[in-house]
Amino acid sequence: MTEQRKPSEHDQLAHLVECYPGLESMEATCELLELCGATLDVRALPRLKQRLQEQATQIPLLHQRGYIRMREKCEQFVASLRPLIATLEHMAQDAEEESV
Repeated sequence: MTEQRKPSEHDQLAHLVECYPGLESMEATCELLELCGATLDVRALPRLKQRLQEQATQIPLLHQRGYIRMREKCEQFVASLRPLIATLEHMAQDAEEESV
């Protein structure tokens, strides 16, 4: 029986980051690149959390107005941000514990 390798945190983050930019606006992506360079790391957490809140707030409004595709994209965006934020928060916590 072949043992399946559990994806490392780094592999998981790489996958989540791949999904995120395709759903983000160009303006926000540029802002994040200015903050972090070519990678997303814990420095992006405040902005990512802000975007999550903004997008989550839009979902019921889009639903009310009948904008199905826009709502679906917004839901995908929120769904990609939640695990990305959780992974970055976990990495930040691990780094904090290591520095103690």
